[in-house]
Amino acid sequence: MKRFVVGVTGASGSLCARSVLRSLARHPEVERVHVILSPFSIQTINAEIGGAAKDDAAGLKALLGGERDERIVLHRHGDMAAAISSGSYPADGMVVVPCSGGTLAAIANGTSTNLLHRAAEVTLKERRPLVLAFRESPLSLVHIDNMRRAALAGAVVFPLTPAFYTGPAGLDDIIEQFTARIFDLLKLPHSLGKRWGAP
Repeated sequence: MKRFVVGVTGASGSLCARSVLRSLARHPEVERVHVILSPFSIQTINAEIGGAAKDDAAGLKALLGGERDERIVLHRHGDMAAAISSGSYPADGMVVVPCSGGTLAAIANGTSTNLLHRAAEVTLKERRPLVLAFRESPLSLVHIDNMRRAALAGAVVFPLTPAFYTGPAGLDDIIEQFTARIFDLLKLPHSLGKRWGAP
């Protein structure tokens, strides 16, 4: 059984975070999903999903649509003593979805000031998969340099850019395809989305 860490930042893309979390929680090979919401993620969740969440617990509830799953564990972003802050905790990978420019910078430069940054730092140092679902546009040279640094350190930078060859019928199809590709990068078997050349 696998354990994953999911970080959610204040960049646009709460719907993608919701899809990843729900799909991980339903996956038969996933035992635990550790979630960290950045301080600014709550504001974006409220704007994109609706609601009036005021704290991490309410933000996670909004992402899950009120669903409750004991496999999902919420950590406060300031809890630097959480189990996932140590490489000795057996996690199988981490996704930051969406990943803001500021979070990318902190991860790429090793400046851990909260648990999300620290968990990503641990993921890199332990040579575990780290997927950064980057969501900024257009890109500055600072973003590009930080993407390069993160990639050299072992992260996979996965911009949330839609694939139109799948013939998406709407937003749900685009979001599911993002989740499918993220699961591929985490080496999780799934039947989400569409593959090039598949019927």
